Amino acid sequence: MHRELTIENFKCFSEKTKIKLGKISICLGSNSVGKSSVIQACIILRQIYEQAVLFKETQVKEYSVQLNDVYGLQLGDAEHIKSSKNREDICLRVDEYEYNLISDEHSPMEMTVKNRYDVAKMSSSEGLFSKGFYYLNAERMGPRNYQTINSKLVDGCGVYGENTIHLLSMLGPSKVKESKCFGLDENKKVGTFSKQVEYWMDYIIPGIEINADDMTELRISKMSLRQPALDTGFLSPYNFGFGISYVLPIVLTGLLAESGSVFLVENPEAHLHPKGQSHIGYFLAIMALSGVQVIVETHSEHVLNGIRIAALKNAMKPEDISINFFSVSVCGAEAKHKVENIPLNDRMDLEAWPEGFLDQEEEDLKTLRELRRR
Repeated sequence: MHRELTIENFKCFSEKTKIKLGKISICLGSNSVGKSSVIQACIILRQIYEQAVLFKETQVKEYSVQLNDVYGLQLGDAEHIKSSKNREDICLRVDEYEYNLISDEHSPMEMTVKNRYDVAKMSSSEGLFSKGFYYLNAERMGPRNYQTINSKLVDGCGVYGENTIHLLSMLGPSKVKESKCFGLDENKKVGTFSKQVEYWMDYIIPGIEINADDMTELRISKMSLRQPALDTGFLSPYNFGFGISYVLPIVLTGLLAESGSVFLVENPEAHLHPKGQSHIGYFLAIMALSGVQVIVETHSEHVLNGIRIAALKNAMKPEDISINFFSVSVCGAEAKHKVENIPLNDRMDLEAWPEGFLDQEEEDLKTLRELRRR
């Protein structure tokens, strides 16, 4: 499991910035303060490792890193993502592995990087360098009646959830790791993927049943949904909004992710009611407790609270959870970004509450009181 990520001269992080990591790491803060940059830094480090594996039997030690169209990256020109024009390199470090990325003058949308580490040792450290790697973009696929079956081997839901229906159809009868199984209802004990997905989805969005089928002759996977309470039969996902389509790949990815791997997920709360946001936080904490290192970028206090509830209910340690608050302070024409790690005690209480941290409800209520006095 990774313990620390360091970023320097990358996007808003002009100075060396350290982000503490735990079994589950939460990146919180307002818009455009660096949360997504953490996810992107992890993806670049993963790409470096994949290049190292590709060339491990050769003498090649310098690799090209793509800034666009790999794991959904859309970073544009290398010169645009450097914080300082006076520095040639971007520095990324995870634990003891440090890399300096240099612009390629012949290919502005790529950067070059040298690897001085042993690939076998990197692989044994797991995390970003493990066999499994899972990432779900904030912009996931909305409701679809069907998805195209990829002709290549499908081992994940895809960056946008584009393989979810096919994967659910394929994995249906397979067994889920016991520590990931739904444990909040003693009557829900069937350990197959199809049933565990159903249990967890019902916990997050109650009253929905999912049916997934492959139509291999047409190279498509078809999904339909129904609400048993309404007795309408299975209907098109278009009748059920975005919440189900956005959260289903998160649940499926969490259940299939290998122990020792990393799961990056952006905005798991998207299109969910606050109760569902809390419950997806609970789910992600259980996946982290089962051995998957989870890194979450979110704007939702409900997701954080769901994680804290799971921690108390399942005896997670405070150090298993890393809460990182991203903020920016403006002084004149200069903006300074910082990351503050917020510790938890054994009761899962927050032991620090910086200005601007999850206090909007309090601010709004204060404004309402002031307006009512007029």
